[in-house]
Amino acid sequence: MTPLQRFLGLLATVLLVAGCSTGSASPSPIASRSPLADVVWETCPESDPFTGGSPELVCATLPVPLDYANPSGPTIDIAIAMLPAADQEGRVGSLFLNFGGPGASGINVLASNGRGLVPAEIGNRFDLVTWDPRGTGRSAPVNCLTNRELDAWIYEPGIPDVPRAADWVAAKNDATWFARKCAARSGDLLPYIGTSASARDMESMRIAMGLTKLDYLGFSYGTLLGAVYATLYPTSVGHLVLDGAVDPVPTDASKYGEQGVSLQGALDRLFAWCDADAQCPFGSGAARAAFDRLTAAAEKNPIALADGRTLSAGMIWTGVIMTLYNRDYWDYAVAGLGSAANDRDGELLAALADAYVDRNQGGGYASNIMEAFLAINCIDYPASASIDKYRAIYEQFKGEAPDFAAGQAASGLLCGVWPASSVDPLPASIDGAGAPPILVVGTTGDPATPYAWSERLAARLEQGRLLSYVGEGHTGVGGKSSCIDDAAVAFLISGTLPPDGTRCQ
Repeated sequence: MTPLQRFLGLLATVLLVAGCSTGSASPSPIASRSPLADVVWETCPESDPFTGGSPELVCATLPVPLDYANPSGPTIDIAIAMLPAADQEGRVGSLFLNFGGPGASGINVLASNGRGLVPAEIGNRFDLVTWDPRGTGRSAPVNCLTNRELDAWIYEPGIPDVPRAADWVAAKNDATWFARKCAARSGDLLPYIGTSASARDMESMRIAMGLTKLDYLGFSYGTLLGAVYATLYPTSVGHLVLDGAVDPVPTDASKYGEQGVSLQGALDRLFAWCDADAQCPFGSGAARAAFDRLTAAAEKNPIALADGRTLSAGMIWTGVIMTLYNRDYWDYAVAGLGSAANDRDGELLAALADAYVDRNQGGGYASNIMEAFLAINCIDYPASASIDKYRAIYEQFKGEAPDFAAGQAASGLLCGVWPASSVDPLPASIDGAGAPPILVVGTTGDPATPYAWSERLAARLEQGRLLSYVGEGHTGVGGKSSCIDDAAVAFLISGTLPPDGTRCQ
C-alpha cells in the first residue's frame, strides 16, 4: 500500500482555528424562549453525499430567527444530525459537538468519522449531536467565490516571507477583492452569522430537544463558541469540555503573531525529527534546506498532477501544515516531500493540501469552510485596515516565526476591509459567570491554538479548570492520551474534574 493510500484510508478530520481580532460590546443576553419548532429526527436524505445511506445517523432541521433581536422576523434553517449512543441501556444523554473552524460542517465530520471522533465511552454513553452552524454547510451557507476562484485564493502565492511596501499594498488589494466578492454574493447574510448568534442557536436546539442542560465538547474555534454560550446562558450549562482554546480576549499579539510562532515551532520540530532519523525519506539530514529547494523549484519546474493541476509552492506548504495538526501525520509529510523531491510525484502532498481545505477530487469543495472561516471571523472581530499596524506586528514576530509572521500579520487586512458588521457582537467579557465548572484542555505543542490560549481561557472563566496534554498536535481529546480521554469521560459523565494542575502525556 502506498503512502497516499494509507493516508486516504486513515484521514481524520482536521480541526481549523480562527485568527482573532478585537472584541466588541454585546447586547444583553436574549432570554431562553419557546423554539419556533421541535426537533423531529428523521432518516437522513439519501441524496446527501455524506449522510445518505448511513444506517444510524438521523437528521433534523430547526428554523431559528435570522436575527434574535427580531424573533418574529425572517428565519433560517439549522441542519442538525445525531448518532445515537451505542449503549442505549447505559445512555447518559445528548452531547453537542463542534469541530472547529469557524465554518466546519459538523454533519460532514460526524457522518464521515462516526464515534471514532471521541473516546469510546463517550460514543457508547452519549447521543452525539452536531450541526452545521449558521453560515456553513447546510445552514444558510455563505458563498463568496467560484471553485476556480477559491483554488486561486488558497494556492496562489500570498504575501512574501520578507515583504516590501508593494507587497503589503497587494495583500490589501487581495483582501478587498475577496471582501467585495462576499458582499456581492452573501451581503444580506453576513451581519447575522457571528458566534453570539450561533450560541443562541445552540440554546434554541437545547430547548427544542427538551434538554434540561446542554452538555458540550468543542474543539478549537468550538471553545470560543462554548465559552460564549456559557456566558450568554450560564444556567443552561451542563458539562462543557473546551479543547484547544482560542484566546477569549485577544490582543494584537495573539491575533496576528502567536499562532505563527506555534506553527513555526511545530514545523521546526517536524524537520528536526526527520533529520534525526536516518530512515527519513526526505532531506538526507537537512530537511529544511531540501524543503526550501523544493518549494523554490515548484514554480520554475512544476510537477504535473493526475487531475491536470501542477504542484505549487502553496500546495506544498498547505500539505505540510495539514500534517502538523496530528502527530501521526508527520510520516505523511516527509513521505510526500520525499516523493515530490526524489520522484517528481506530488500526489500525496496535493491530497494532504486538498484535505486541509476540504477540496474534493472532482475539483469542487465538500463544504464552504474556507469562506465561512473568514466571514465568521471578520464578523466577530472587526479590525483596522492600517497597513502600518500589521507591518509593525510583522516586525515584532518575524524573528520567532520567519515563515509565518508576514502571512499572519497580513491576515488582519481582510477584517479591516470587511463589508459588514455584526448585529449581535460578542459579549464584552467572555467569562462564563454563573456557569458550573468548565474543563479546558490545552496541548503544549499545539500548532494552531497556542497552549497559552488555553491557559488564558481557563483563567478567565469563572470556574475554569485546565487539563494539559504534553505533546504534539491540535487538540487533545480523542485517542492521543488515555489520561486526557479518561478525564474528559469522567467530567462529561459525572462532572468529576481532574486535580488542579494535571498534566498528561
